[in-house]
Amino acid sequence: MGTLLDLWLNHCESIGHSPTTLRKYHQLANAVVRPELEKVRLSKLTALQLDGLYSKLTARGNKPLTVRRLHTFISAMLAQGERWNMVGDNVARKASPPPVHAGQIKAPDVAQVQALITEAEKVEPMLAALLFIGALTGARRGELCALRWSDLDWQAGVLAIGRSVYETKGGGWGEKPTKTHQVRRVGIDEVAVEVLRSHRAQVDKLAADLGLKVPPDAFIFSRSPVGSEPVRPDVVSKFVPRVAKAAGVDTHLHALRHFSATQLIAGGHDVRTVAGRLGHADTAVTLRVYCHVLPERDHEAAAALGRALALPKKPLQS
Repeated sequence: MGTLLDLWLNHCESIGHSPTTLRKYHQLANAVVRPELEKVRLSKLTALQLDGLYSKLTARGNKPLTVRRLHTFISAMLAQGERWNMVGDNVARKASPPPVHAGQIKAPDVAQVQALITEAEKVEPMLAALLFIGALTGARRGELCALRWSDLDWQAGVLAIGRSVYETKGGGWGEKPTKTHQVRRVGIDEVAVEVLRSHRAQVDKLAADLGLKVPPDAFIFSRSPVGSEPVRPDVVSKFVPRVAKAAGVDTHLHALRHFSATQLIAGGHDVRTVAGRLGHADTAVTLRVYCHVLPERDHEAAAALGRALALPKKPLQS
């Protein structure tokens, strides 16, 4: 298992898995797979052993989702081992990780998002602008941090989202493609354009006061006076609960993405459009994650059809 693990991790890096994914893989490998399975012969590994490991982790207090992620990791590694003829039978297919029951997505409402942004404006206007654009576009946190002024088409009111910022060891950062490895163009309205114009004016003023100039490809959301580096994703994630608490709102950064999706679906926009804005390659993902929003639309659709098919009322006979 240890040999296959090393080969597979190197393979994942060689085929271009994202740095964030690779970091998570190494964490799983070092925390669980190596201590528990490294010396097990591939020909001797059984589904019973895997189920025993899953039960052991569950008994330690690990959540079902955490255990299933480990199962997915082991299963993918063994599947590659099969392709390399190192594994005769991928026993992970016969294992039984704990079931995960997806909970309903909890998204803040309009008033809560407004309160959050208002409070953020008092603390750090730059991050308030980021939260506004996040709620509007549904972009992921790394995608928001990676936005540059050159990605913004002022005239068309469009943001090009094609990169994501990730953090490296030691406080550094890097850029990678989006999850779909594609650039998506997301429309923004006049209110959002005005928010960005106001933010840009503040950026230009600070740079001018320091005798500096903001380059065309500077990061939109940055603590550097010339946007030379992005604000870190973790900085934003930690900022939101703090201002949310001050605003009396129980929410977190990723909930702004849920807000954007649920508002669009509840407003009657088609799932293809919503998926495109969120950066989902498959509309099935959007439907699965936000299916709880659809029953309300179903009742509205039934009412619309009922109105269309309603027969004229017969006049009352005297």
